[in-house]
Amino acid sequence: LRYTHTPGMQVIDKSAGHLTNFEVASLLQRQVRERRAAERKMPLPGARRSVSGSCRSLQDVEVITEQATGYLDKAACAAQSREGIARFVEALQRFQLTRAEELMLINSRPRSLVELHLIVEECEERMQEEEMQELLSLCAVLDSPVGEAAAS
Repeated sequence: LRYTHTPGMQVIDKSAGHLTNFEVASLLQRQVRERRAAERKMPLPGARRSVSGSCRSLQDVEVITEQATGYLDKAACAAQSREGIARFVEALQRFQLTRAEELMLINSRPRSLVELHLIVEECEERMQEEEMQELLSLCAVLDSPVGEAAAS
């Protein structure tokens, strides 16, 4: 889903695509920065308020945002970069994976054939053993700054 950047967050296009954990983390971090900047401009910095007066809902959003960013800071996406993900997706083209499979590979970075089989539907029918190992190798370098060049 893709949303407008308004306080109400409205759906623009349901079929716009899915987000990687990296994209979600980036979005949440940007929203936190924007909220803090707006809060600093208000009198009494640090006061939790909203324009509509729904202080409780703003606090709920902040708690959820803090919990989500806490999880994502420890997840695989913390070591990823936009450029690295783009190179990784480009390297995946030859495997003819679905967008959902690519997304799961980016988010979960499988380390074993068992994990790969859970992500790639009909894995044995679609790939040879060498291709599966190569795919696992690509996943291993996704979060490595040095490995980003290797994926291209």
